[in-house]
Amino acid sequence: MRFNVQGEPTASTRILIVASLIAFIFGYFVFRLFGVQVTQHAEYASAAEEQSTSTTVQQAQRGQILVRDKDGKIYTLAASEEEYQLLVAPQQVKNKEALAAELAKLVPQLSEKEIFTKINNDRVYVPPLIKGLTRTKADQIINSEFRGVYVEPQLVRVYTEGAAIAAQILGYVGADGQGKYGIEAAYDKVLRGVAGSEQAKQDSFGRLIDILSGDTPEPGKDVLLTVDYNLQYFVERQLQTAIKNYKADSGSIVVMETKTGAILAMAGQPTYDPNNYSKLKPSDQRKFLTPSVSDAYEAGSVVKPITMAIALDKGLVKPTTSQVFGGSVKVGGYEIKNAEDKTYGQETMTEVLQNSDNIAMVWVSKKIGIPNQYSYLQKFGFGDKTHLGLVGESTGVIHQQKDWNETLSATAAFGQGFSLTVIQLANAYATLANEGRSVYPHLVAGTISGETIEPIQYNQGEQVIKKSTSKSILKMLEAVVLNGHGKKAQISGVRVGGKTGTAEVASASGGYDENKHIGTFAGVFPVNNPKYVMVVRLDDPKTVKFAESSAAPTFQIIGDWMANYFRLR
Repeated sequence: MRFNVQGEPTASTRILIVASLIAFIFGYFVFRLFGVQVTQHAEYASAAEEQSTSTTVQQAQRGQILVRDKDGKIYTLAASEEEYQLLVAPQQVKNKEALAAELAKLVPQLSEKEIFTKINNDRVYVPPLIKGLTRTKADQIINSEFRGVYVEPQLVRVYTEGAAIAAQILGYVGADGQGKYGIEAAYDKVLRGVAGSEQAKQDSFGRLIDILSGDTPEPGKDVLLTVDYNLQYFVERQLQTAIKNYKADSGSIVVMETKTGAILAMAGQPTYDPNNYSKLKPSDQRKFLTPSVSDAYEAGSVVKPITMAIALDKGLVKPTTSQVFGGSVKVGGYEIKNAEDKTYGQETMTEVLQNSDNIAMVWVSKKIGIPNQYSYLQKFGFGDKTHLGLVGESTGVIHQQKDWNETLSATAAFGQGFSLTVIQLANAYATLANEGRSVYPHLVAGTISGETIEPIQYNQGEQVIKKSTSKSILKMLEAVVLNGHGKKAQISGVRVGGKTGTAEVASASGGYDENKHIGTFAGVFPVNNPKYVMVVRLDDPKTVKFAESSAAPTFQIIGDWMANYFRLR
């Protein structure tokens, strides 16, 4: 290195120093570039790829819930429809005031001020400005090509009839995409299908460049119910009318095929609109349940034909067996009386059912004995679920045999002291009418994939009572409708058998509330060729006291309509 006489570097030396420094810096960056491009290429490439690609879950099309009418015409009660939501990425928008003004013209539901307030920031994402846009409106927004504005499709569940038809049977789909209550929950895996995915490449502004790969969603299967569309509609209307006319608190009705267990109608009131399920107050969310399945109660005298069938089946009595009965009887320290303290005296077993004689039923229960009574009640399906699979299904309450005593045996003979559901009662009456063989109550006829209907095969029932017993009890039930408390259930031109039940309501503090009652009518028709079972329950009707004046007439109105609809006359 050269220096001048004053000890300072010469010009040539300074040039050499600067050139060396430049060469060092250049060499360092070449080395770093080599490291990035060669030794760390995979790491940086992966990071860049992650920033420019995104994977989104693709919703599967949820299956529909369908019903038919008697002619086979199919109706959709639940379906998934595509709607769109409007999204804005404020960070990508240069003139937010101008964008707010333009969007307000396309989406008049929002004011210019509302839009500007939501997007006046530099966030990458803000919640959707609006949901539920139609495809036409979505296309208008897309074609406007606003920078930072996106339209995203969404599958939403739509219930075509709202609260009008079978809401409690259907249930709803929650915000998490899972079925809640009803068929939506019971068949969620079938309806839901399998979600897919989509990997997309984006530019630095998040705009789509290309679809890289993806798995196609597998749509869910449609579920075809056994429910008859027209009958369900009529039953819903008549239940509402009955509750209004008799000033009842609530009610439920089931109509079922006697020989198959297929449920043709199942209505409960009060109900709700599954399109607006989130609007229900917590105190009203019991409306989500299906009361025919979830609400157990002591049904009263509608149980008497079942007790009588047990005695007939064991050969302990005949329909013509005659006995004298008083107006009251003491059992286990309790006095049991007939309604309105009536005394019927000499009666045949058929007349016992016609008169709905409690005292006579106590006598019948003693002849049966606790072991037989308990065993048969189990065979009829009491104390067990019907396997409909609906959320909240109740087993009812029937005490274990070891806990039975003569008092419980006596009261159970006329439907007090143990509880059941409307669907269990309908199931039991179907057994009485179906030559003594039980059925398998069900709501789903099959599933549909594409054009293929896959019917569901249900288990055959057990022989609970003899065919001869079934034949006898049907004649006795017909006598109740012709000559007893079931007269108001008569259907012109159709033979009907059935029984009323007016039960006191169990009190939370013990005993029964004498000021409240539940009216039930359970019936079968036509008696000569039993096709249908119907149970009508009205909770605490205020305008009448007995079921023969509330539940029975409601049964008659629906039965008469069915006689025309199914051409039974």
